[in-house]
Amino acid sequence: MRPRGSRTRRTRRLAVTVVLTTVVAGGLSGCSTTSASSPTPTAGRSTPPVPRDTRPLVTLSQLPLVDHSRPVVSDGVVVDNQRDLPTAVWTPSGKGPFPLVVFVHGYDKGPLDYRRFCAALASAGYVVAAPSFPQEDPARGFALDRAHLSDEAADVAFVITAIDRHHLPRVDGARLAVVGHSDGADAALLVGYGAGTVDPRVDAVVADAPDPMPVAAVPSPVPLLLVQGTSDSVVPFSASEAVFDQVDAPVSYVTLIGADHLPPIIGGSPWTPVLDDAVAHFLDATVAHRGPGIGSLPALLARSPLVRFESKG
Repeated sequence: MRPRGSRTRRTRRLAVTVVLTTVVAGGLSGCSTTSASSPTPTAGRSTPPVPRDTRPLVTLSQLPLVDHSRPVVSDGVVVDNQRDLPTAVWTPSGKGPFPLVVFVHGYDKGPLDYRRFCAALASAGYVVAAPSFPQEDPARGFALDRAHLSDEAADVAFVITAIDRHHLPRVDGARLAVVGHSDGADAALLVGYGAGTVDPRVDAVVADAPDPMPVAAVPSPVPLLLVQGTSDSVVPFSASEAVFDQVDAPVSYVTLIGADHLPPIIGGSPWTPVLDDAVAHFLDATVAHRGPGIGSLPALLARSPLVRFESKG
């Protein structure tokens, strides 16, 4: 969670190592560690549907990405001449190729704080790449600073390009979504709709608990899944209502009735399966182009008394 306007210094450093973790789909809280390996790229551009009762195993690896062209700046002072963006990558088993999702973490959190959600999304048939942002992740050792969301939007664009250049196996970078939570949702909105920061490669955006956009939103055909809990103790619920009005694009707005800021996405809450299903269903319809389509999302969500749904565009 993030105290508004606060800045916190940390001295821990993030060790960039290669780790491979096997996760059993349907039991994502139980993990076992094995040795890393070098997979072989697979040709092809189509992704088969992923039946919900036969989700694949998921592997976790680390990709040490560095943007040498831009510095880390704090209070007008350059604190690092380059932007290290170590990226956790969750990859489902199977031939693929699978669509790419770039996940953007929130303030005072790191990618692995969201490992349950990222693994669940990967098990639904997506490669999920989650970079660590130097001024949002406390493990990085810099002063935390929320004033650099536009830098994070540029970081997301860099990660997309870097993954394409690395030719990661089983990744279909031509089908791409950006998903973010809290401050990460703010950055995702900038990548999708912000004047001056839009990345045209993005096919869909998911924003969970965002703030209102600080810049004008450009009209866009890129669909948005907007999510927030009515009892969010960090970001006022009115923020997502403002975003719904700001974004000039097709918007599916999912209200989690009674939910706080972190429990739905971190896991173990009544809203967690609702969030997981809504995100997977939305991305299947808008990015992977499989399943019953976006028009069936209201019926899916209507099964739960914990959800309110509206849309536009």
